[in-house]
Amino acid sequence: MNKYFSFFIIWTVLFSSCGKKNESNPVNRKIGQKVINLGKYKVDDINSKLVWKGKQLSSKEHDGTLNLNGGIVTIDESGNISGQIKIDMQSINTTDLEGAWKDKLDGHLKSPDFFSVSNFPNALIKFSGNQNISNNGEINFEGYLTIKEITHPTKFSAKLNQIGNKVFATGLVSFDRSKYDVRFGSGKFFENLGDKLIYDEITVNVSIVAKMM
Repeated sequence: MNKYFSFFIIWTVLFSSCGKKNESNPVNRKIGQKVINLGKYKVDDINSKLVWKGKQLSSKEHDGTLNLNGGIVTIDESGNISGQIKIDMQSINTTDLEGAWKDKLDGHLKSPDFFSVSNFPNALIKFSGNQNISNNGEINFEGYLTIKEITHPTKFSAKLNQIGNKVFATGLVSFDRSKYDVRFGSGKFFENLGDKLIYDEITVNVSIVAKMM
């Protein structure tokens, strides 16, 4: 009984120091516990991975990969995580097709109809969050996504863990391509597309590896 009573007293003190609990959006505060060590980390372009998915009204969907082109992540004494990652848009690669059809779609996605990669070879995402505050094991991030030199706010969540001097992050980022002047097949710019309509939302599964500098 004494053990359980002591545990109750400790928990009460911790809970009181954190303030009131938000029942609609439970937040776990990792008091004195770091998810990853403080310092500066360089993103590993080779072992990191971006997997995108786009869908058409006809129920067709395509997926593929994108490569990274450098990035830095910094964690300070307050647990704040900030960083930016550059995305190599010229690396657009369709993985659900082969041969001539793959080459055709890759070329179309790189053309001015979509991402115009010869004019805008890189996209950029900047983000910030705090590792001391997590929601169901995930850290919430806010930031800005720039595509074709057009910038809009973005929000996403990611899980982080550390093995040795490397940090591993996984998450899902979604964006509305129409906001970045990617117009082809978009119902926001064209009428009567029928089953040729391509949804504006693109999802990207993100898997980042970064090594301490």
